[in-house]
Amino acid sequence: MQDGEPLLALSLEYDDHDTPQADIAVEVVELAKAAPWILPQPHLTTPSPEEAEEPSPHRLRSPAAALLEAHRPGPELARKLERTALADADDATLVEVVAAWEREVAWAAAQQARAIAELGRRRSAGGPRSARSTVFEVEARLSVTRYAAEARVTTAEALEEFPAVADALAAGRIDLRKANVLLLEEWLSPDERRVVHDKLLPDADLYTAPQLRDMMRREALTANPAAAAKRHAKACADREVRIEPAPDSMAWVSAYLRADDAERVRVVVDAMAQGAKAPGDGRTLPQLRADVFSDVFRRMADSGKDLAGRDLPRLQRRSPHLQVTVAGGTLLGIDDEPAILGGYGPIPADLAREIAQDATWRALFTDAATGEFVALSSKAYRPGADLTRTIVARDVTCVFPGCRIPAWACEIDHIDSYDEARKELVAQTDKHRCDAKCHGHHDVKTVGLWDSSRDPTTGEVTWTAPTGHQYVRKPVRPPGPPPRPTDKDDDPPPF
Repeated sequence: MQDGEPLLALSLEYDDHDTPQADIAVEVVELAKAAPWILPQPHLTTPSPEEAEEPSPHRLRSPAAALLEAHRPGPELARKLERTALADADDATLVEVVAAWEREVAWAAAQQARAIAELGRRRSAGGPRSARSTVFEVEARLSVTRYAAEARVTTAEALEEFPAVADALAAGRIDLRKANVLLLEEWLSPDERRVVHDKLLPDADLYTAPQLRDMMRREALTANPAAAAKRHAKACADREVRIEPAPDSMAWVSAYLRADDAERVRVVVDAMAQGAKAPGDGRTLPQLRADVFSDVFRRMADSGKDLAGRDLPRLQRRSPHLQVTVAGGTLLGIDDEPAILGGYGPIPADLAREIAQDATWRALFTDAATGEFVALSSKAYRPGADLTRTIVARDVTCVFPGCRIPAWACEIDHIDSYDEARKELVAQTDKHRCDAKCHGHHDVKTVGLWDSSRDPTTGEVTWTAPTGHQYVRKPVRPPGPPPRPTDKDDDPPPF
Protein backbone atom coordinates (compact mmCIF):
# COMPACT_ATOMS: atom_id res chain seq x y z
CA MET A 1 0.00 0.00 0.00
CA GLN A 2 1.31 3.47 -0.88
CA ASP A 3 1.36 6.38 1.53
CA GLY A 4 -1.95 8.23 1.50
CA GLU A 5 -3.94 5.43 -0.16
CA PRO A 6 -7.43 4.96 1.32
CA LEU A 7 -7.62 2.32 4.02
CA LEU A 8 -10.46 0.65 2.11
CA ALA A 9 -7.99 -0.46 -0.58
CA LEU A 10 -5.74 -1.98 2.06
CA SER A 11 -8.53 -3.96 3.61
CA LEU A 12 -9.80 -5.23 0.26
CA GLU A 13 -6.38 -6.75 -0.42
CA TYR A 14 -7.17 -9.06 2.50
CA ASP A 15 -10.76 -9.72 1.52
CA ASP A 16 -10.86 -10.51 -2.20
CA HIS A 17 -12.85 -13.74 -1.76
CA ASP A 18 -16.53 -14.22 -1.09
CA THR A 19 -16.95 -14.46 2.68
CA PRO A 20 -19.75 -13.73 5.13
CA GLN A 21 -17.73 -10.65 6.12
CA ALA A 22 -18.74 -8.93 2.89
CA ASP A 23 -22.35 -8.80 4.09
CA ILE A 24 -22.10 -5.82 6.45
CA ALA A 25 -24.49 -3.11 7.55
CA VAL A 26 -25.23 -0.14 5.30
CA GLU A 27 -23.93 2.18 8.02
CA VAL A 28 -20.65 0.28 8.17
CA VAL A 29 -20.31 0.42 4.37
CA GLU A 30 -20.86 4.16 4.49
CA LEU A 31 -18.30 4.34 7.27
CA ALA A 32 -15.79 2.52 5.06
CA LYS A 33 -16.52 4.81 2.10
CA ALA A 34 -15.75 7.78 4.32
CA ALA A 35 -12.40 6.30 5.33
CA PRO A 36 -9.73 8.89 6.13
CA TRP A 37 -6.44 8.68 4.27
CA ILE A 38 -3.87 7.24 6.65
CA LEU A 39 -0.25 6.16 6.80
CA PRO A 40 0.60 2.45 6.53
CA GLN A 41 0.18 0.44 9.73
CA PRO A 42 3.41 -1.39 10.65
CA HIS A 43 1.58 -4.37 12.16
CA LEU A 44 -0.40 -5.04 8.93
CA THR A 45 2.19 -6.81 6.74
CA THR A 46 1.88 -7.75 3.10
CA PRO A 47 1.01 -11.48 2.69
CA SER A 48 3.59 -13.80 1.17
CA PRO A 49 2.90 -15.25 -2.32
CA GLU A 50 2.05 -18.61 -0.74
CA GLU A 51 -0.41 -16.97 1.66
CA ALA A 52 -1.95 -14.96 -1.17
CA GLU A 53 -2.65 -18.15 -3.16
CA GLU A 54 -4.19 -19.96 -0.17
CA PRO A 55 -5.62 -17.24 2.09
CA SER A 56 -6.66 -18.40 5.54
CA PRO A 57 -10.21 -17.44 6.51
CA HIS A 58 -8.74 -16.24 9.81
CA ARG A 59 -6.65 -13.63 7.92
CA LEU A 60 -9.52 -12.16 5.95
CA ARG A 61 -10.42 -8.67 7.12
CA SER A 62 -13.56 -6.71 6.36
CA PRO A 63 -13.09 -3.11 5.20
CA ALA A 64 -14.95 -1.71 8.19
CA ALA A 65 -12.92 -3.73 10.71
CA ALA A 66 -9.63 -2.50 9.26
CA LEU A 67 -10.94 1.05 9.18
CA LEU A 68 -12.10 1.02 12.78
CA GLU A 69 -8.79 -0.41 13.96
CA ALA A 70 -6.91 2.57 12.51
CA HIS A 71 -9.37 5.34 13.39
CA ARG A 72 -8.25 7.79 16.07
CA PRO A 73 -10.68 8.35 18.94
CA GLY A 74 -12.74 11.49 19.26
CA PRO A 75 -16.15 12.93 18.37
CA GLU A 76 -15.96 11.78 14.73
CA LEU A 77 -15.33 8.15 15.66
CA ALA A 78 -18.12 8.28 18.25
CA ARG A 79 -20.59 9.48 15.60
CA LYS A 80 -19.59 6.67 13.25
CA LEU A 81 -19.81 4.03 15.96
CA GLU A 82 -23.24 5.27 16.96
CA ARG A 83 -24.44 4.82 13.35
CA THR A 84 -23.13 1.25 13.08
CA ALA A 85 -25.86 -1.42 12.92
CA LEU A 86 -24.35 -4.07 15.16
CA ALA A 87 -26.77 -6.83 14.15
CA ASP A 88 -25.55 -6.66 10.53
CA ALA A 89 -21.83 -6.32 11.24
CA ASP A 90 -19.43 -9.24 10.77
CA ASP A 91 -17.55 -10.68 13.74
CA ALA A 92 -14.29 -8.87 12.99
CA THR A 93 -16.11 -5.56 12.83
CA LEU A 94 -17.85 -6.23 16.16
CA VAL A 95 -14.48 -6.88 17.81
CA GLU A 96 -13.17 -3.60 16.41
CA VAL A 97 -16.32 -1.77 17.57
CA VAL A 98 -15.55 -2.97 21.11
CA ALA A 99 -11.93 -1.84 20.75
CA ALA A 100 -12.97 1.50 19.24
CA TRP A 101 -15.30 2.25 22.14
CA GLU A 102 -12.45 1.39 24.51
CA ARG A 103 -10.32 4.02 22.78
CA GLU A 104 -13.21 6.47 23.11
CA VAL A 105 -13.34 5.79 26.86
CA ALA A 106 -9.60 6.50 27.11
CA TRP A 107 -9.97 9.68 25.04
CA ALA A 108 -12.85 10.85 27.24
CA ALA A 109 -10.80 10.16 30.39
CA ALA A 110 -7.98 12.30 29.00
CA GLN A 111 -10.36 15.18 28.25
CA GLN A 112 -11.94 14.92 31.71
CA ALA A 113 -8.48 14.95 33.29
CA ARG A 114 -7.62 18.18 31.44
CA ALA A 115 -10.70 19.86 32.92
CA ILE A 116 -9.91 18.59 36.42
CA ALA A 117 -6.33 19.84 36.13
CA GLU A 118 -7.53 23.29 35.06
CA LEU A 119 -9.97 23.43 37.98
CA GLY A 120 -7.15 22.39 40.30
CA ARG A 121 -4.88 25.18 39.02
CA ARG A 122 -7.56 27.75 39.73
CA ARG A 123 -8.28 26.40 43.20
CA SER A 124 -4.57 26.15 44.09
CA ALA A 125 -4.23 29.91 43.68
CA GLY A 126 -6.33 30.28 46.84
CA GLY A 127 -4.04 28.20 49.06
CA PRO A 128 -3.98 24.59 50.35
CA ARG A 129 -7.53 24.55 51.68
CA SER A 130 -8.89 25.96 48.44
CA ALA A 131 -6.88 23.38 46.49
CA ARG A 132 -8.45 20.65 48.64
CA SER A 133 -11.85 21.85 47.46
CA THR A 134 -11.09 20.44 44.00
CA VAL A 135 -11.44 16.93 45.41
CA PHE A 136 -14.71 17.79 47.15
CA GLU A 137 -16.17 19.38 44.00
CA VAL A 138 -15.35 16.30 41.92
CA GLU A 139 -16.66 14.07 44.71
CA ALA A 140 -20.00 15.89 44.91
CA ARG A 141 -20.58 16.53 41.20
CA LEU A 142 -19.81 12.96 40.11
CA SER A 143 -21.41 11.33 43.17
CA VAL A 144 -18.28 9.29 43.87
CA THR A 145 -16.40 8.54 47.07
CA ARG A 146 -13.66 10.86 48.28
CA TYR A 147 -11.11 8.13 47.52
CA ALA A 148 -12.32 7.96 43.90
CA ALA A 149 -12.29 11.75 43.59
CA GLU A 150 -8.76 11.97 45.00
CA ALA A 151 -7.65 9.34 42.48
CA ARG A 152 -9.04 11.38 39.57
CA VAL A 153 -7.39 14.58 40.78
CA THR A 154 -4.06 12.80 41.30
CA THR A 155 -4.22 11.30 37.81
CA ALA A 156 -5.10 14.65 36.25
CA GLU A 157 -2.13 16.34 37.92
CA ALA A 158 0.22 13.54 36.85
CA LEU A 159 -0.97 13.69 33.23
CA GLU A 160 -0.06 17.38 33.22
CA GLU A 161 3.45 16.49 34.37
CA PHE A 162 3.93 13.66 31.87
CA PRO A 163 2.44 14.75 28.52
CA ALA A 164 3.68 11.67 26.65
CA VAL A 165 1.38 9.49 28.77
CA ALA A 166 -1.43 12.03 28.35
CA ASP A 167 -1.02 11.86 24.57
CA ALA A 168 -1.06 8.05 24.59
CA LEU A 169 -4.24 8.07 26.68
CA ALA A 170 -5.94 10.64 24.44
CA ALA A 171 -4.98 8.56 21.39
CA GLY A 172 -6.51 5.46 22.95
CA ARG A 173 -3.22 3.53 22.84
CA ILE A 174 -3.46 2.90 26.58
CA ASP A 175 -6.42 2.87 28.95
CA LEU A 176 -6.73 4.78 32.21
CA ARG A 177 -5.51 1.86 34.33
CA LYS A 178 -2.31 1.54 32.29
CA ALA A 179 -1.86 5.31 32.40
CA ASN A 180 -1.99 5.21 36.19
CA VAL A 181 0.60 2.42 36.28
CA LEU A 182 2.95 4.57 34.21
CA LEU A 183 2.15 7.77 36.10
CA LEU A 184 2.01 6.74 39.72
CA GLU A 185 5.03 4.47 40.07
CA GLU A 186 6.77 6.29 42.93
CA TRP A 187 9.94 4.23 42.73
CA LEU A 188 11.27 6.51 39.98
CA SER A 189 12.18 10.18 39.94
CA PRO A 190 10.31 12.28 37.35
CA ASP A 191 13.31 12.27 35.00
CA GLU A 192 13.80 8.51 35.37
CA ARG A 193 10.10 8.01 34.78
CA ARG A 194 10.24 9.93 31.49
CA VAL A 195 13.08 7.70 30.30
CA VAL A 196 11.06 4.59 31.18
CA HIS A 197 7.97 6.03 29.49
CA ASP A 198 9.94 6.50 26.27
CA LYS A 199 10.96 2.85 26.47
CA LEU A 200 7.58 1.32 27.38
CA LEU A 201 4.96 3.51 25.69
CA PRO A 202 5.56 2.31 22.09
CA ASP A 203 4.46 -1.23 23.00
CA ALA A 204 2.26 -0.45 26.02
CA ASP A 205 -0.86 -1.56 24.15
CA LEU A 206 0.57 -5.10 23.95
CA TYR A 207 0.73 -5.59 27.73
CA THR A 208 -1.76 -5.81 30.56
CA ALA A 209 -1.63 -3.29 33.39
CA PRO A 210 -0.04 -5.82 35.84
CA GLN A 211 2.61 -6.67 33.24
CA LEU A 212 3.36 -2.98 32.79
CA ARG A 213 3.61 -2.55 36.56
CA ASP A 214 6.19 -5.34 36.78
CA MET A 215 8.15 -3.78 33.93
CA MET A 216 8.07 -0.38 35.64
CA ARG A 217 9.38 -1.86 38.88
CA ARG A 218 12.11 -3.77 37.08
CA GLU A 219 13.18 -0.59 35.34
CA ALA A 220 13.14 1.24 38.67
CA LEU A 221 15.45 -1.29 40.31
CA THR A 222 17.80 -1.17 37.33
CA ALA A 223 17.82 2.62 37.12
CA ASN A 224 18.68 3.29 40.76
CA PRO A 225 19.30 0.30 43.04
CA ALA A 226 20.62 2.53 45.84
CA ALA A 227 17.25 4.26 46.12
CA ALA A 228 15.47 1.02 47.10
CA ALA A 229 15.85 1.68 50.84
CA LYS A 230 14.46 5.21 50.49
CA ARG A 231 11.55 3.95 48.41
CA HIS A 232 10.80 1.28 51.00
CA ALA A 233 10.83 3.89 53.78
CA LYS A 234 8.41 6.04 51.80
CA ALA A 235 6.13 3.07 51.13
CA CYS A 236 6.28 2.05 54.78
CA ALA A 237 5.17 5.55 55.78
CA ASP A 238 2.01 4.99 53.71
CA ARG A 239 0.98 1.84 55.61
CA GLU A 240 -2.70 1.71 56.49
CA VAL A 241 -5.74 -0.46 57.15
CA ARG A 242 -8.86 -0.18 55.02
CA ILE A 243 -12.36 -1.54 55.47
CA GLU A 244 -14.51 -1.83 52.35
CA PRO A 245 -18.21 -2.81 52.46
CA ALA A 246 -19.06 -5.96 50.50
CA PRO A 247 -22.44 -7.41 49.48
CA ASP A 248 -24.58 -9.61 51.75
CA SER A 249 -23.74 -7.82 55.02
CA MET A 250 -20.04 -8.64 54.70
CA ALA A 251 -16.93 -6.44 54.43
CA TRP A 252 -13.27 -6.66 53.44
CA VAL A 253 -10.49 -5.71 55.86
CA SER A 254 -7.17 -5.07 54.11
CA ALA A 255 -3.85 -3.90 55.51
CA TYR A 256 -0.93 -2.33 53.63
CA LEU A 257 2.09 -3.49 55.65
CA ARG A 258 5.78 -4.21 55.45
CA ALA A 259 6.28 -7.57 53.79
CA ASP A 260 7.71 -9.15 56.96
CA ASP A 261 4.85 -7.79 59.09
CA ALA A 262 2.32 -9.18 56.63
CA GLU A 263 4.02 -12.56 56.70
CA ARG A 264 4.00 -12.43 60.51
CA VAL A 265 0.24 -11.83 60.44
CA ARG A 266 -0.21 -14.81 58.13
CA VAL A 267 1.88 -17.14 60.30
CA VAL A 268 0.14 -16.15 63.54
CA VAL A 269 -3.38 -16.26 62.07
CA ASP A 270 -2.65 -19.69 60.57
CA ALA A 271 -1.36 -20.98 63.92
CA MET A 272 -4.38 -19.58 65.78
CA ALA A 273 -6.72 -21.11 63.22
CA GLN A 274 -5.07 -24.52 63.51
CA GLY A 275 -5.26 -24.30 67.31
CA ALA A 276 -8.94 -23.35 67.23
CA LYS A 277 -9.86 -26.47 65.27
CA ALA A 278 -11.69 -28.84 67.63
CA PRO A 279 -13.08 -32.36 67.00
CA GLY A 280 -16.40 -32.08 65.22
CA ASP A 281 -15.79 -28.44 64.21
CA GLY A 282 -17.12 -28.15 60.67
CA ARG A 283 -15.45 -24.82 59.90
CA THR A 284 -12.94 -24.71 57.07
CA LEU A 285 -9.43 -23.33 57.55
CA PRO A 286 -10.30 -20.04 55.73
CA GLN A 287 -13.35 -19.67 58.00
CA LEU A 288 -11.24 -20.34 61.09
CA ARG A 289 -8.69 -17.74 59.97
CA ALA A 290 -11.44 -15.14 59.64
CA ASP A 291 -12.96 -16.07 63.01
CA VAL A 292 -9.74 -15.94 65.05
CA PHE A 293 -8.80 -12.67 63.36
CA SER A 294 -12.09 -10.96 64.26
CA ASP A 295 -12.10 -12.52 67.76
CA VAL A 296 -9.00 -10.49 68.69
CA PHE A 297 -10.86 -7.24 68.12
CA ARG A 298 -14.13 -8.50 69.58
CA ARG A 299 -12.39 -9.21 72.89
CA MET A 300 -10.82 -5.75 72.99
CA ALA A 301 -14.12 -4.07 72.12
CA ASP A 302 -15.93 -6.02 74.86
CA SER A 303 -13.30 -5.28 77.51
CA GLY A 304 -12.52 -1.72 76.45
CA LYS A 305 -8.80 -2.53 76.77
CA ASP A 306 -6.01 -3.10 74.26
CA LEU A 307 -3.69 -6.12 74.17
CA ALA A 308 -1.46 -4.53 76.82
CA GLY A 309 -4.39 -4.04 79.19
CA ARG A 310 -4.59 -0.28 78.68
CA ASP A 311 -7.97 1.45 78.35
CA LEU A 312 -8.91 2.13 74.74
CA PRO A 313 -9.16 5.85 73.89
CA ARG A 314 -12.65 7.36 74.02
CA LEU A 315 -14.31 9.06 71.05
CA GLN A 316 -17.17 11.48 71.61
CA ARG A 317 -16.85 10.60 75.32
CA ARG A 318 -17.50 6.90 74.67
CA SER A 319 -15.34 3.80 74.37
CA PRO A 320 -15.15 2.19 70.91
CA HIS A 321 -18.48 0.55 70.15
CA LEU A 322 -20.82 -0.57 67.39
CA GLN A 323 -23.57 1.85 66.42
CA VAL A 324 -26.63 -0.17 65.33
CA THR A 325 -29.95 1.59 64.83
CA VAL A 326 -32.92 -0.77 64.80
CA ALA A 327 -36.66 -0.36 65.27
CA GLY A 328 -38.16 -1.62 68.53
CA GLY A 329 -40.57 -3.90 66.68
CA THR A 330 -37.69 -5.48 64.77
CA LEU A 331 -35.71 -5.98 67.97
CA LEU A 332 -38.69 -7.79 69.53
CA GLY A 333 -39.22 -9.96 66.44
CA ILE A 334 -42.56 -8.34 65.53
CA ASP A 335 -41.27 -7.35 62.08
CA ASP A 336 -38.12 -7.74 59.98
CA GLU A 337 -37.31 -4.15 59.03
CA PRO A 338 -33.62 -3.67 58.11
CA ALA A 339 -31.36 -2.10 60.72
CA ILE A 340 -28.48 0.31 60.10
CA LEU A 341 -24.91 -0.51 61.14
CA GLY A 342 -22.92 2.71 61.50
CA GLY A 343 -20.09 2.92 58.97
CA TYR A 344 -21.56 0.10 56.87
CA GLY A 345 -25.22 0.66 56.05
CA PRO A 346 -28.35 -1.51 56.05
CA ILE A 347 -28.12 -4.99 57.56
CA PRO A 348 -30.86 -7.66 57.82
CA ALA A 349 -33.04 -7.92 60.91
CA ASP A 350 -31.67 -11.34 61.93
CA LEU A 351 -28.11 -9.98 62.08
CA ALA A 352 -29.26 -6.95 64.10
CA ARG A 353 -31.00 -9.22 66.62
CA GLU A 354 -27.87 -11.38 66.87
CA ILE A 355 -25.74 -8.31 67.61
CA ALA A 356 -28.34 -7.18 70.16
CA GLN A 357 -27.96 -10.31 72.29
CA ASP A 358 -24.70 -9.08 73.83
CA ALA A 359 -25.27 -5.33 73.53
CA THR A 360 -26.32 -2.44 75.71
CA TRP A 361 -29.18 -0.56 74.09
CA ARG A 362 -30.25 3.05 74.46
CA ALA A 363 -33.74 4.10 73.39
CA LEU A 364 -34.05 6.87 70.78
CA PHE A 365 -37.55 7.94 69.84
CA THR A 366 -38.90 9.13 66.49
CA ASP A 367 -41.83 11.36 65.64
CA ALA A 368 -44.57 9.08 64.26
CA ALA A 369 -45.66 11.72 61.75
CA THR A 370 -42.26 12.63 60.32
CA GLY A 371 -39.97 9.69 61.15
CA GLU A 372 -37.47 12.22 62.57
CA PHE A 373 -35.56 11.42 65.74
CA VAL A 374 -36.75 13.33 68.81
CA ALA A 375 -34.02 14.72 71.06
CA LEU A 376 -33.32 17.37 73.63
CA SER A 377 -31.78 20.74 72.84
CA SER A 378 -29.14 22.66 74.75
CA LYS A 379 -27.95 26.22 75.21
CA ALA A 380 -24.37 24.98 75.61
CA TYR A 381 -21.94 24.83 72.69
CA ARG A 382 -21.07 21.17 73.15
CA PRO A 383 -23.98 18.75 72.57
CA GLY A 384 -24.83 16.41 75.42
CA ALA A 385 -24.42 12.65 75.24
CA ASP A 386 -28.08 11.99 74.36
CA LEU A 387 -28.11 14.60 71.59
CA THR A 388 -24.80 13.32 70.22
CA ARG A 389 -26.13 9.75 70.10
CA THR A 390 -29.27 10.99 68.36
CA ILE A 391 -27.33 12.91 65.70
CA VAL A 392 -24.97 9.96 65.12
CA ALA A 393 -27.91 7.56 64.77
CA ARG A 394 -29.78 9.93 62.45
CA ASP A 395 -26.93 10.89 60.11
CA VAL A 396 -25.18 7.45 60.03
CA THR A 397 -22.28 8.97 58.03
CA CYS A 398 -20.82 12.41 57.34
CA VAL A 399 -23.58 14.46 55.70
CA PHE A 400 -21.49 15.47 52.67
CA PRO A 401 -23.00 13.76 49.60
CA GLY A 402 -21.32 10.40 49.04
CA CYS A 403 -19.04 10.54 52.10
CA ARG A 404 -18.97 7.20 53.94
CA ILE A 405 -17.02 8.17 57.07
CA PRO A 406 -19.14 6.89 59.99
CA ALA A 407 -20.96 9.54 61.99
CA TRP A 408 -19.43 8.24 65.22
CA ALA A 409 -15.99 9.15 63.81
CA CYS A 410 -17.14 12.62 62.72
CA GLU A 411 -17.28 16.01 64.40
CA ILE A 412 -20.64 17.44 65.51
CA ASP A 413 -20.95 20.73 63.64
CA HIS A 414 -23.20 23.73 64.24
CA ILE A 415 -24.67 24.36 60.78
CA ASP A 416 -24.89 28.08 61.64
CA SER A 417 -21.97 29.34 63.69
CA TYR A 418 -22.60 29.23 67.43
CA ASP A 419 -23.19 32.76 68.72
CA GLU A 420 -21.68 33.22 72.19
CA ALA A 421 -23.60 36.50 72.63
CA ARG A 422 -26.92 34.65 72.37
CA LYS A 423 -26.06 31.49 74.28
CA GLU A 424 -28.29 32.40 77.26
CA LEU A 425 -31.18 33.56 75.07
CA VAL A 426 -31.81 30.61 72.78
CA ALA A 427 -30.91 26.92 72.49
CA GLN A 428 -28.53 26.85 69.53
CA THR A 429 -27.49 23.22 69.97
CA ASP A 430 -30.20 20.86 68.80
CA LYS A 431 -30.86 18.21 66.16
CA HIS A 432 -31.92 20.77 63.53
CA ARG A 433 -28.92 23.05 64.06
CA CYS A 434 -26.25 20.35 64.28
CA ASP A 435 -25.09 17.46 62.14
CA ALA A 436 -22.15 15.09 61.67
CA LYS A 437 -19.30 16.12 59.38
CA CYS A 438 -15.92 14.47 58.89
CA HIS A 439 -12.91 16.67 59.58
CA GLY A 440 -12.21 17.48 55.92
CA HIS A 441 -15.75 18.49 55.00
CA HIS A 442 -16.19 20.31 58.32
CA ASP A 443 -13.01 22.28 57.62
CA VAL A 444 -13.97 23.58 54.14
CA LYS A 445 -17.36 24.61 55.51
CA THR A 446 -15.83 26.36 58.53
CA VAL A 447 -13.42 28.45 56.42
CA GLY A 448 -16.23 29.48 54.08
CA LEU A 449 -15.21 27.62 50.92
CA TRP A 450 -18.42 25.59 51.07
CA ASP A 451 -21.76 26.27 52.74
CA SER A 452 -24.31 23.82 54.10
CA SER A 453 -27.90 24.08 55.29
CA ARG A 454 -30.42 21.60 56.66
CA ASP A 455 -34.14 21.50 55.92
CA PRO A 456 -35.80 20.73 59.27
CA THR A 457 -38.89 19.37 57.53
CA THR A 458 -37.27 16.89 55.14
CA GLY A 459 -33.87 16.39 56.79
CA GLU A 460 -32.14 17.13 53.47
CA VAL A 461 -28.70 18.75 53.72
CA THR A 462 -27.83 21.11 50.86
CA TRP A 463 -24.19 21.93 50.16
CA THR A 464 -23.18 24.91 48.01
CA ALA A 465 -19.81 24.68 46.22
CA PRO A 466 -17.50 27.62 45.39
CA THR A 467 -18.92 27.51 41.84
CA GLY A 468 -22.50 27.90 43.08
CA HIS A 469 -23.35 24.27 42.31
CA GLN A 470 -25.67 22.79 44.91
CA TYR A 471 -25.65 19.16 46.02
CA VAL A 472 -28.30 17.52 48.19
CA ARG A 473 -27.69 14.75 50.68
CA LYS A 474 -30.91 12.86 51.31
CA PRO A 475 -31.57 11.75 54.90
CA VAL A 476 -31.19 8.14 55.94
CA ARG A 477 -34.65 6.95 56.96
CA PRO A 478 -34.64 5.46 60.47
CA PRO A 479 -35.38 1.73 60.68
CA GLY A 480 -38.98 0.77 61.28
CA PRO A 481 -42.30 1.45 59.59
CA PRO A 482 -42.63 4.54 57.36
CA PRO A 483 -43.93 7.77 58.89
CA ARG A 484 -47.64 7.88 59.66
CA PRO A 485 -49.60 9.70 56.92
CA THR A 486 -51.06 12.99 58.09
CA ASP A 487 -54.36 14.59 57.19
CA LYS A 488 -53.94 17.42 54.69
CA ASP A 489 -55.70 19.77 57.11
CA ASP A 490 -53.38 18.91 60.00
CA ASP A 491 -51.18 21.70 61.24
CA PRO A 492 -47.42 21.08 60.78
CA PRO A 493 -45.43 20.06 63.84
CA PRO A 494 -44.41 23.10 65.89
CA PHE A 495 -40.74 23.57 65.06
